[in-house]
Amino acid sequence: MQTPDDLRNLPIDITFSRLGEWLIDRKRIPADWRKRVAAIRARISKEFSSLPKDSDPFLQTLDPEGIGYLEAKQIYDILLKSTPESRNIFGRLSGAAGAWEAIVRSFEKDHVFLGEAAQIITQNVNYEIPYQKKQVQKIQQQLLELDRKEADIKRSAALSAAKYVEACQELGLQGKNVRVELLETAKSLPTTFSGILDVVNSDNMSQAIEYYSNFVRDAHTEKDRSLGAVLQNLKNMRENPPSLNVAVDSEIINDVSVHPSNNELNPEISNVETAAPDIDWDISVETSQIDWDIGTVEETEDTGNGLGPYEIINASDAIQTSAPEDVRSDPTISNQELGSHADISWDISVETPQVDVIDDVSASNVVLDNQTSLPDALSQLTGNKEERSQLLDTEYRNKILDDLNEMKSFLNQRLAELKNEETLSLQHQVQAVAPFVLQQYAADAIETMQSDVSLAISLLTNRKTRDLIMILNSKRFLDRLVNSLEEKKHHEVKLKEGLKDLATKRMELHNSLSSSWPKQEAALAKTKELKKLCEDTLSSMFDGRPVNIIGEINTLLTSGLGA
Repeated sequence: MQTPDDLRNLPIDITFSRLGEWLIDRKRIPADWRKRVAAIRARISKEFSSLPKDSDPFLQTLDPEGIGYLEAKQIYDILLKSTPESRNIFGRLSGAAGAWEAIVRSFEKDHVFLGEAAQIITQNVNYEIPYQKKQVQKIQQQLLELDRKEADIKRSAALSAAKYVEACQELGLQGKNVRVELLETAKSLPTTFSGILDVVNSDNMSQAIEYYSNFVRDAHTEKDRSLGAVLQNLKNMRENPPSLNVAVDSEIINDVSVHPSNNELNPEISNVETAAPDIDWDISVETSQIDWDIGTVEETEDTGNGLGPYEIINASDAIQTSAPEDVRSDPTISNQELGSHADISWDISVETPQVDVIDDVSASNVVLDNQTSLPDALSQLTGNKEERSQLLDTEYRNKILDDLNEMKSFLNQRLAELKNEETLSLQHQVQAVAPFVLQQYAADAIETMQSDVSLAISLLTNRKTRDLIMILNSKRFLDRLVNSLEEKKHHEVKLKEGLKDLATKRMELHNSLSSSWPKQEAALAKTKELKKLCEDTLSSMFDGRPVNIIGEINTLLTSGLGA
């Protein structure tokens, strides 16, 4: 049989989710405790505005909606310590401390605070704490995903950079200024052209040309007809070797030049440069007045001044070449009287003598200064355009290739005939009656000729040579090649910019995590404190018997504190 002491030590276990109902069923709290709590909260909202928040930092962190019994009791303790004690005739505190004392007493009357505590515990355990935990886990998962994505982007950026470097190395570029460096690679074209000319002028090539020409003359020339031209383009190339000079097309140079135009460098020069080429600027300056007499001088013949037709000329040259000596001293003579075919006449009088006159010399200086900004290697490619190599011309190269391929086909056929055992006896008979020049070359000699012809064709048609020629000739090809390289570089830059976005996103997630952790910890701490408050209060109600609030709350608090 159990003694009273055993009964007193027998614990009371209450499931947290049934705590509110348990209290009402056992008449430990009134059934209308929710109405009383609502009335108390109305008083809290009223008194909260008059709190001296500067007296304690805790008061500045409070939200009137979140103030319950524990917070009201803490506020009361703070006010009791920070304000001088003043009581009324009934012995109660007055002022803010008295108001919060009344609030605390309202909570403690009939143990209304236990109903509120049971409600908060249930809400925190079932909703608030799991939500905060899920938020933290979600943010941590997003951070892991960002780390994985960052590693992928870095790997892709490194791969793009490697592809860009590899593509530049294939073309012999450094990758700093791709367009200019591509044009600079054209410096190797003269060496390639020289190698082609060496092969074309070699002894084996001479023998091959002679061999093919003699064969054609012997096989296709009739008695009453002369031999037509054979390998005429190739022979002309040998007799008149093309220049080895290479020059960039003017359209490409204008695109590559540091393209703020001369108009941006000097606005006054733009007036000279953009003027129609058939306008002559006749400028005469007097002491206090400037007369701008501008006319058009059209030269139909060479006047001996070194200027061609439709050129911009100086006023003095125009007067010297179109007017007699006595007329030259009269500044009022019109262009018609001078004999020029003037279509436009500008008569402008300017009152102020402070006018800057810019002549053709200053304009040419600016143009020269702009050209010197190009790299030295590129500037070498812009000169001597009159002596531009014929090998840069597609039609010229195609004619040479036609002759080389014609000769190669002939040599291949002759080599196949000489090596064919089935027709070997017939070949011997044909060779016996053929001219001596056709009999002097054996299969080995023809193979040597064929090798040189194939080498010349290869030098003319290999991809590097074709690309270099296209770079010099075609702006579209150069743009396409530059764009293909810059795409690889831009892809790397774009990926690196994506890393900046990831860094921003990571910072936002860290901020969210920093705000979620305190909320979770505060909810856990408050739940633990309310649990202990309920257990101690109920234990005092049952003469010191231990009271345990059981259920998921203990697992949640243990895992939360352990984390």
